[in-house]
Order: sequence, then C-alpha cells, then structure tokens
Amino acid sequence: MIVDIELDKCTSCGLCDPICPADVIHMERNGDREFPAIKYPEHCVTCFNCEIFCPTQCIDVHPIVRRRPLPW
Repeated sequence: MIVDIELDKCTSCGLCDPICPADVIHMERNGDREFPAIKYPEHCVTCFNCEIFCPTQCIDVHPIVRRRPLPW
C-alpha cells in the first residue's frame, strides 16, 4: 500500500499519476506547481510502479502485512 509521498523531494514531473494502474495518485495544483496526492489509498494494489518509476524516489510503498490468527 502506498504510504507516503515526500513532497519536498518531488519535482512535479507527474510520472506517478498515469503510471498508477489503480488511479490512486492524482496531481493537484498547489500554488504555481502540481504535486501528487494520494486520493484513493484503498485502491492501491501494491504494484510498486510509482515507487520504481519515480525519478527522485520520493514515493514510499509497503506491502500490507497483516497478522492472521494461528489455527492452534
């Protein structure tokens, strides 16, 4: 699941928006620049595309690890 976007590292290139297959990231205008925003985090499929293709490595994605109850 996408966890965080470090906006201070972001260059507003916009690569993360179209590369997301689940439409989680959207570019939003803030002043004279556009920045990525996590709009629908519940739709994230943890494909890591945004993290891999971000040229500044400002996007942090972690797999969801949930503890399941043990059968005994």
